[in-house]
Order: sequence, then C-alpha cells, then structure tokens
Amino acid sequence: MAPLYPDAAGKGDEPNKRPPVLRAGVNTVTTLVENKKLVVFLPALCGKMGVSYCIIKGKARLGWLVHRKTCTTVAFTQVNSEAKGALAKLVEAIRTNYNDRYDEIWHHWGGNVLGPKSVARIAKLERRRPKNWPPNWPGCNFFIQSSKT
Repeated sequence: MAPLYPDAAGKGDEPNKRPPVLRAGVNTVTTLVENKKLVVFLPALCGKMGVSYCIIKGKARLGWLVHRKTCTTVAFTQVNSEAKGALAKLVEAIRTNYNDRYDEIWHHWGGNVLGPKSVARIAKLERRRPKNWPPNWPGCNFFIQSSKT
C-alpha cells in the first residue's frame, strides 16, 4: 500500500517546535502560581510567591493577546529565545515599579480626599450645629471628627 504522503515515507516522527504559550484566566493562572484554589487576591498571591505582576488598564488589552474580547489575567509559560532579553527588561521594570513598592502603594491608597457629596454634607451639618455646643459634647462627635479632615 502506498503511503498517504510520499514525501514523508522515509522520515520518522519529529517533535514539532511548540509556540510560546499565553495562559489566560484567573483559575489557570493561579494554578500556575500555586497549586491551590484561588483563595487570596491575585497581587497578594504573586507577591507572596515572588512572581512579577503588572496591572494593565482595561481587560480588552489582555483579551487582544489571547484572541478574545476580554481577559482578566494572562501568564507567560514559554518565551522565544530571541524575546528573552526584552522580556527580562520588562520584568525588571515591572518588579521595581509594582512588586518592590507593593507596601508603599498599598498604604497610600486614596489620599484621604473626600468627594464633593461628602464635603457638601459635612458643610451642611456644620452650618446646622449650634454655636454654643462644647466641643466634647456627646451629640457632636460627628462634627469633631469631620472638622479634623
């Protein structure tokens, strides 16, 4: 019987070169980082395990990498040898800007700035407060706390 492909008659099975893989999805990525279920928030898990991570604006940008509309997480499992230098530079920049400054960024969240509705509400309550109330009066604890900000 003649072989189906005559060009491949004398050749054995050669392993194919696998392309670089991007793994997508929260459950898949957390399985790659730690073989347990997703219990903690992903940046805390990556910080605990020493894995570099970066937060990107918009799920659509990550979805473009894995040929989907949106994607929440992406992990690199394999990298081409010619792209390893560029990836190493990117990982170093990410590590200095995100991973090493995790505690600093986390503790300075928000800046303690009230929104316009809260400012208007506090100003309204301050105007209604009687002027002759002593500052330590039990009924004006809210006014004392709000005036310090």
